[in-house]
Amino acid sequence: MNAEPQPLNARFSALHIDVARFATDDFNPFHDRNKWQRIEGNPFGGAIALGFQLSSFALHGVSMLHAAAPLRQRYLHVRITFADAVRTDDDVMLAIKPAQLGGDGATVSHRIALRTERSLALTGHIRFVADAPADPSPPVEPSRLNDIPDRSDVPGTEYFLKRKFMSTANAKNFLLGANVDPAVYFDELEDRVRFTELFPVSLVSCALLERGTRHGHDFLRAPMVYSYHDIVVDRDVALRLRSNDRLDMLVSAGQPPGEVPTTGLRREQRVHLCLGYTGAGERLFSAEIGLVPLSSLAAQVPVSRR
Repeated sequence: MNAEPQPLNARFSALHIDVARFATDDFNPFHDRNKWQRIEGNPFGGAIALGFQLSSFALHGVSMLHAAAPLRQRYLHVRITFADAVRTDDDVMLAIKPAQLGGDGATVSHRIALRTERSLALTGHIRFVADAPADPSPPVEPSRLNDIPDRSDVPGTEYFLKRKFMSTANAKNFLLGANVDPAVYFDELEDRVRFTELFPVSLVSCALLERGTRHGHDFLRAPMVYSYHDIVVDRDVALRLRSNDRLDMLVSAGQPPGEVPTTGLRREQRVHLCLGYTGAGERLFSAEIGLVPLSSLAAQVPVSRR
């Protein structure tokens, strides 16, 4: 359990990026080979990989370390801080630290770092937790979501509703885009269907984009980039997902990060709370998503994007 795992290497080509963005309906122009040039102040020189594409590659690497004895903890906690973009045709190296056992005797945690030949792209941890973390209260009873139209503001709240449906084809393609073999998780002849924990969460990008578009945000003139993800997934609920299952996502308006005074990059940061529910009203995930304007990074090393 304490041996240093071998680093994992991969290359993210333009095709990988296209496959991942099409599988998740992520229409952010940062990932679009035909639109990245139109982004005001874009320093990246081409399309860049999706944040969830990279974190899914990392999660797969961690999961494979436990393939012989899969972890049974109910909750997955992924905390990622983005440091730089992974650009088209970048070679990446994923370093995974040996598993650490938490003080509760049940939590298993791995530190991760993803690098390109140019710089550190992301760092963070992936934890498997037995007990439910403190979850935000739902802004609306999940049963009420049935009566609210897709792509609309939830009455009496600051939340926007985006509805999606699980698709094994999209999940497989997303894995391909993340440099992961889909056969590890899906095989119809062997009756194996397992939506990875981060695939439904990756659909949050589309929800945030649609919310922004509805509220008049111009993603070409005022581009936003991911600064961090803090995600908790109920693995029991994720394991029961099947194709055509409904996913209701609630994404909040962007808020300043807490009440503590901040400086530099964090002063410009906006945090969205994102909640995912199945059609049966079960909480699948909660996610805190940090975004900063690209313009705020002009004097700093660029961070990775949505």
